[in-house]
Amino acid sequence: MRNVSDKLNHSQHDGNWYVCSLVVQVRPEKLAQVKTALNTMPYTEVHGEKAEEGKLVVVLEADFQPALVERMESIKDIDGVIVVSLIYSQQDEKL
Repeated sequence: MRNVSDKLNHSQHDGNWYVCSLVVQVRPEKLAQVKTALNTMPYTEVHGEKAEEGKLVVVLEADFQPALVERMESIKDIDGVIVVSLIYSQQDEKL
């Protein structure tokens, strides 16, 4: 098993693949604005929504695990976002 420092220091082109799903709680009046911002982010897709509750299901993909964390942090900074909840995470790492 690799440790955290291995993951932070590896080459971004080593064949690893990471995916996670999030529920993003948004102020309902800002839903369209937040969706537009999410759709401009690379390897980020909005897969579902519950507009009346201001909830979005979002999937992120990356070949570098810290890139997912950076993107989740940047989602928190979008105007109208209340909270970002990690629901699922999957890793396919080449040794």
